Amino acid sequence: MNTLRLLFIVCVFIFLGCKEHIPQKGKWTGAIIIGENKSIPFQLFLDLNSATPAGYFINGREQTSIPEILFHGDSLSFIFSEYGAAMRGIWDGKEWRGKFFRYRSDTSWNEFVSTPIDLLKEINVSPSSTDLPLVGKYQALIPNTTGIDSTTTAIFWLKNDSIFGTLIAPDGDYGLLAGIQVGSKATLTRFTGWQAFTLEMERQGTHWNGVLYARSGKPMEFTLVPQSVITSEPRPARITTLKNPKKPFMFSGITSTGKVISSEDKSFRNKALLIDIMGTWCHNCMDAAPLLQQIYSDFGKDGLEVIGLAFEISVNPVLANKNLALFQERYHITYPILFCGSTNDANVDQKLRSQLNNFYAYPTTIFVNKKGVVERIHVGFYGP
Repeated sequence: MNTLRLLFIVCVFIFLGCKEHIPQKGKWTGAIIIGENKSIPFQLFLDLNSATPAGYFINGREQTSIPEILFHGDSLSFIFSEYGAAMRGIWDGKEWRGKFFRYRSDTSWNEFVSTPIDLLKEINVSPSSTDLPLVGKYQALIPNTTGIDSTTTAIFWLKNDSIFGTLIAPDGDYGLLAGIQVGSKATLTRFTGWQAFTLEMERQGTHWNGVLYARSGKPMEFTLVPQSVITSEPRPARITTLKNPKKPFMFSGITSTGKVISSEDKSFRNKALLIDIMGTWCHNCMDAAPLLQQIYSDFGKDGLEVIGLAFEISVNPVLANKNLALFQERYHITYPILFCGSTNDANVDQKLRSQLNNFYAYPTTIFVNKKGVVERIHVGFYGP
């Protein structure tokens, strides 16, 4: 018996010794499984060598940082604290397999698998010949229960053998999608931890029929109609306005350092004010942050104040402080961002919809003049 036990232990050590360790630095490729038996491919770069592991997802020319990476032995996890999500998996010597969790009252998960890319063995895909490439500006016609929604637009362009583009809804764009076209069919995808989309389209004459598959929810069908001219912003389904234009927009909240700031502070008197209603979980808010910081850097010295009002997924102030600090560090934000509570309806109704008609989008930006009068309200943000 002792001999068999010893033989078993020796075999285990031999097996463990042959198992390849997780690569410490390099590119990875993978896919996450979503509904309708679809998968969303993704690429990422990891550096596990440093004391603080780092990495980012790759979408075309975009690099989306992974906020927190936990690495111990064969266990590797990505934590998206702001979005209330995580990718947790185990390295088996060849692949990293696990689940993407979205933590809510009805927590959901999707399986994923990822493998390191051997740069010496990467295969370059030859460009596909197409008689009519998916390029240009389009109006998206989306059927719904009340008819056809035509408030979304789209734009696509070619670079080498790849297609890039995005859909632009009234509340913002879907982020940079990348893919290829083969004959009359095109597939574009995006995965950042926050966003997960697969866009499948097929040409019918000059139009394109498509379906957008997301990580959760029902697929969205649409038809793309080419347009020679599209306005810089899609036609909004609803207009966000101040309920009482004669009253100032009121706000208050707490910074990540614990400082309470409100619209009645003396520091805001006789100053132009740009108020950004946002959330650290909101991808369009992430796209907007560098521009807002640039505006603040350029015009703060002239008396412009920029302030973010953060409505977070969790009402937990400790978690909110962590997320605000991560957001400000990632985008080098020097203007104040205030935690204003959660995104639940009761809180948003009290603090926003009590003052605004048709509030529906993050970000929503409010421009206030030096007299405290709201000059304009801008809904959404359009990145690509």
